[in-house]
Amino acid sequence: MFAQGDAYARAVPSEIRDRIGEEPLDQRDRWLPPGPEAVPLDQVEARGWQALSDLLFPVLVLRDQALRHNLDLMARFCRRHGVSLASHGKTTMSPQLVRRQLEAGAWGVTAASPAQARLFRAFGVERVVIGNQVVDPAGLRWLGAELAAHPEAWICCLVDSERGVELMEQGLAGSGVRVPVLLEMGMRGGRTGCRTPEQAARVAAAAGASPSLRLVGVECFEGIRSEADADVEGLLSGVRQVADSLARSGALDGSDEVLVTAGGSLLFDRVVHHLAGRWDVGRPVRVVLRSGCYLTHDHGDYERGSPFGTRLPEWEPLRQALEVWGLVHSRPEPDLAIVGFGKRDVSYDVALPRPLQVRTRDGATREAAGLEVFRLNDQHAYLRLPPEDPLAVGDLVGCGLAHPCTVFDKWRSIPVVDDDYRVVGAVRTCF
Repeated sequence: MFAQGDAYARAVPSEIRDRIGEEPLDQRDRWLPPGPEAVPLDQVEARGWQALSDLLFPVLVLRDQALRHNLDLMARFCRRHGVSLASHGKTTMSPQLVRRQLEAGAWGVTAASPAQARLFRAFGVERVVIGNQVVDPAGLRWLGAELAAHPEAWICCLVDSERGVELMEQGLAGSGVRVPVLLEMGMRGGRTGCRTPEQAARVAAAAGASPSLRLVGVECFEGIRSEADADVEGLLSGVRQVADSLARSGALDGSDEVLVTAGGSLLFDRVVHHLAGRWDVGRPVRVVLRSGCYLTHDHGDYERGSPFGTRLPEWEPLRQALEVWGLVHSRPEPDLAIVGFGKRDVSYDVALPRPLQVRTRDGATREAAGLEVFRLNDQHAYLRLPPEDPLAVGDLVGCGLAHPCTVFDKWRSIPVVDDDYRVVGAVRTCF
């Protein structure tokens, strides 16, 4: 997803170093069918498994066609608007999925911490945006050493305080590098970031004067609030004003381009509205989106709030790629069933799983109409259903999930399936 005329456009390296993720599957991968030997990741499809009959339950699956659709949709959106993508890798922490995003044209990857950035570098990612201010000494030592050893790499982080600049100088002392940084702007009641233009000017001056840093642009996290929220609109408008002012005044490092970036999967249309398009600052401006949850979408806030298909009706909706399937273990009361998945397997921080389908022992499927997950234990889901519903012990219940960021970290690996639930691959996660 390179901006038109991009001087940095280049082919994705022929091999992404995902040796971490290519470790064979074994008994630690709890969905793997019983067998005497480990299974190399690249041989999973050849096993001919059917996810809903051959794998151990519960099982989380990734639907391949939904992944393909979402990758293509976001790539087309970015090309249409002349913006780049550094998808937030914390969502999946998967070398195979990161590779697919890069192959789809992503400019780079966003990390939440130096530890995550280190892992993405091990995957072979050239450009990493650390979406936080880095103030821990060990993280700064790694950052300085990595850039010194690999001058071709580009790793940046954020600054939002003069104290942060001071700590970064201390941690980078002696590294011999100047780390690119982005001035972070924030909104009242939000997370991090400078709250006023005056504060931003002081932090920018401190970063510009630092021998260990080079200020290359402006950043914000626009959040997950309503698209009509005045604070969101004010934040994005303010980011453009601050970036314009810093670029015109010469406060930014004299590199080839100015970087302006915002992150989030619900309001990226507002980011494009405010930040994409013509800039008149004497240098190219790269606008980078950092959406992460677009890849798998969800059956929750992202389903309800995604711009695609709602505020952007000319674009197709994203498709949900994540499902969990569990067996009915018990039906102890007429309106209660217990299903064999729980907090160890699925997200529960935003919303409970949503029943989608029931599959009986003879392979017949039906919609899970009238079924509701209302409680989770560590390994069990409590399902409320009409007393007359024929759901039986041994049936499978497939559920959609909310907030993919807290699903991936529960699984060491995840099978990838086609629309008939044939296993066509698997991805490793590295949390």
